[in-house]
Amino acid sequence: MNELGKLILGSNAFEGVSFISRSQSVHYMEYFSRAENIVAILEAAFNLGVKTFMCSNCENIMAALGEFKGNREIAVLPVIPNAYEYAREASEKGVLGAVISKAKGFSMYQKVRLGLRALAKIKSVISRDVLNLLAELVHFELASFEKYNLGGVILHGQITDLALSSHNPHIIDIFQNLIKETYKVQPVLATHNLGILLPQLMDWKIRIPVMAPLNKKGFMMRPSQEECEKLIRETDYYFIAKKIFAGGRLTPEEAFAYLTDKKAGSFVVGVGSVSEAYHTFSVAKSILKI
Repeated sequence: MNELGKLILGSNAFEGVSFISRSQSVHYMEYFSRAENIVAILEAAFNLGVKTFMCSNCENIMAALGEFKGNREIAVLPVIPNAYEYAREASEKGVLGAVISKAKGFSMYQKVRLGLRALAKIKSVISRDVLNLLAELVHFELASFEKYNLGGVILHGQITDLALSSHNPHIIDIFQNLIKETYKVQPVLATHNLGILLPQLMDWKIRIPVMAPLNKKGFMMRPSQEECEKLIRETDYYFIAKKIFAGGRLTPEEAFAYLTDKKAGSFVVGVGSVSEAYHTFSVAKSILKI
């Protein structure tokens, strides 16, 4: 995973996600519905040497990625499946409508290929074989990213934590084998339960990079900040830190000062404007000595 670099541009703001307030989320939804506003931040990050972009398969993000001139020079880290957008669209269009809307940008070749694969698997879907359905959803989501340089693929935290709560290592096995064998890139697990997940992965003898919250406030570090810090310090799993600003409760100076002695390989950084991008990434590079 070292080829990803220390800093990764995150896409929460582009997806309308804010932990500060509902009004901030609404602002993000409106502002980043225009692809050019995402492109401007991609360019700012790129100018500062940040060449890894973690994102979900959202219409506005995919449009921006297509317009961004440096899109072949960066590593893209898709987070799949895009659980939040499926839920949002399904409430408006139904499950089938949500899936169809995802396929709007596919080429005819992609649609035919995915259609044939779906037909071959229809028996397992009808019989509610969730593991086979997960595999098909991975193929479906990643079809949008085929023309880009995949730096890895991240399993959405809701799916990781579902595997954890149901004590089902097969979900993780199917995901990581599929990503390694079919797409030849590194699979990554996202989670909001690092303190529970890492011991379970060790028990299952599964070695895979993990992405989880790490911040001075202990925001979303479960079951506790102390337990998560201890596991990060004492295990040798590749760790990617997210929620480093504690949902907007920390300044970049505070956040990165805390992270200087933490054993994280990479840091996901989300920003909501071009000026914020230049300030945040400049501070990060200075404090982390990148």
